Amino acid sequence: MHSAGERNRPRQPRKMVAIVVPALGLAAVAAGVVMAASAGESRSFGWFAYAPLSNTTFSSAGLLYLGPWTKTGIALALIGSLVLAFWSGYRAGTRR
Repeated sequence: MHSAGERNRPRQPRKMVAIVVPALGLAAVAAGVVMAASAGESRSFGWFAYAPLSNTTFSSAGLLYLGPWTKTGIALALIGSLVLAFWSGYRAGTRR
């Protein structure tokens, strides 16, 4: 069976997971924010349309086109945030 010293010893894998999972979540959020902020390339997509039976030109000034680096950065930050939210809920639920 187990001796008294073996039962009272803290389990190392649990401590390691308790440190690694939140660290990975924070790293993913930080990397996503940096990736989205430093995408730097501007996308231009030009088009115009004429309204029917009108002499005015329609220009869509409110549209925003994101590049692939920006989209990937946003997705990475979102995944990191979900990992952190899941981990904090899990830790709060298992706390005695």
